[in-house]
Amino acid sequence: MLPYYLLIGASLAGAPLLDRRPRYRWGYLLVMGLACWLLASLRYVTGFDYRFYESAFHTIAASGLDGAGWSEPGYLLLNLAVSLLCDDYRVFLFVFHFLLTFLVFAWIGRYSKSPWLSVYLFLTLQYFALSMNFLRQALAAAIVLWAYPFLKSRRFLPSCGVVLLAACFHRTALIMLPLCFLLSLPPSRLHYGLAALAAGTAYFLMDPLIQVAVTLVPKYQHYLTEKYWQGNSFLYVLLPLGCFLFSLPLLRRTERAGPDAPLLANAMFYSLLIQLFITRHFILERLSIYVAIFSLLALPEAALAPCKRCSSKVRTGVLIVGAFAYFLFAVSQGFHGVYPYHGIWSRAITP
Repeated sequence: MLPYYLLIGASLAGAPLLDRRPRYRWGYLLVMGLACWLLASLRYVTGFDYRFYESAFHTIAASGLDGAGWSEPGYLLLNLAVSLLCDDYRVFLFVFHFLLTFLVFAWIGRYSKSPWLSVYLFLTLQYFALSMNFLRQALAAAIVLWAYPFLKSRRFLPSCGVVLLAACFHRTALIMLPLCFLLSLPPSRLHYGLAALAAGTAYFLMDPLIQVAVTLVPKYQHYLTEKYWQGNSFLYVLLPLGCFLFSLPLLRRTERAGPDAPLLANAMFYSLLIQLFITRHFILERLSIYVAIFSLLALPEAALAPCKRCSSKVRTGVLIVGAFAYFLFAVSQGFHGVYPYHGIWSRAITP
């Protein structure tokens, strides 16, 4: 666990550093990005899907384009490109995590008002852990982040283009196609009420809807018998609920801030709606990742938003404590199979 605690401590050290010397913003992100990149790349059998992706890499290296039957084309081509250089899964991990880390940290550097807090949330809210388990989906989510500037300016075609690129790494990113429109709508009681009504209807009609879906696409039939198809506790809804409630200052700000302001608040709202479905079928949580990851921007923005009742320092402190509490909960539950961390130096003692 020590590597994770050191990373979290280093992210918090950015608070006084960037407060006194804002010009070190990119230097801080470079150091933290390098640390995350190396830690993720040097892991060994850390992550539930580690062996699956290792086997997939060697299968693709051996079969070439014939490996396309099991994976999305973007991820397939990435495996092929690396395998042409070196038939070593470790090299693939270095390349993969470099791409993912660059996409996330460059995005934070470009758009976050509090880079250190965004990095801290990346570590504690389990997006770093996600990147060491759900490789394809984590990279797809990192790509979706770059739809943000187009969503702000309501340029739907470029936004959809980014989503389609992300879908080349994981098909579930296609859920962002309708969300690109919904996220840009002004928050209102009518908007949120209709969205909640639609989600509630889908929640209670989920099983018959899924039966129709797997009839049309039989390849996903096996999910219905796996453990991840079971419902999970409402305890897992507390995080998205907390993120939405914490982002409420963004809703109040929209009246003064123009048409761009609703985007992040809407992302937290739709993340909450989608994650409610894990109480029916846990695997559906994956669909929420593409909007939930915007919390890396939304929560710092909410913490810094003007508020007469509570200072930004107090709200930042609450956010830090809450996020760390969630990290400890994730550790206790063994999220993504990355706790504790095992590096390549553990190979001799790892089966």
